[in-house]
Amino acid sequence: MFFNERIIELGMDAKSDTDVITQLARILTQKNIVKKSFTNHVLLREKKFPTGLPVENSLGIAIPHTDSIYVNKSQIAVASLKKPVVFKNMVDATKEVEVSLVFMIAMSQPHEQANLLSNLMNMCQHSQAVEDLIHANNENTVEKILRHYQLN
Repeated sequence: MFFNERIIELGMDAKSDTDVITQLARILTQKNIVKKSFTNHVLLREKKFPTGLPVENSLGIAIPHTDSIYVNKSQIAVASLKKPVVFKNMVDATKEVEVSLVFMIAMSQPHEQANLLSNLMNMCQHSQAVEDLIHANNENTVEKILRHYQLN
């Protein structure tokens, strides 16, 4: 459902949080899943409301997103990073999180986001699932894990 386009970037080479957000947003824009203004609004939101989340075992994820008015069709884009990049912590913006896994959420309906974020947070409580996603070497493995946690 939210994974129909199967946007999975394994081993993405990103220099910063802005770089990974821009790369994923570019893919979503090229597929007409989001409006052209999506990228700027995700970047602006990330500055005000950071999305870095530390997970057990020194793992970190980020969940950049913005309002549904910038989205044409609901979709999740996933990227595992070749090297971690720093995002600000969503709970305490004065702290940094080394992020190796990014879920860019593009929801066209506001109510979809709450349920999806709840399922994502549930998955993040299972550090083995996060570690498996970070080290996945093919898209099928990523999709299987996401389906297990109802992130499809």
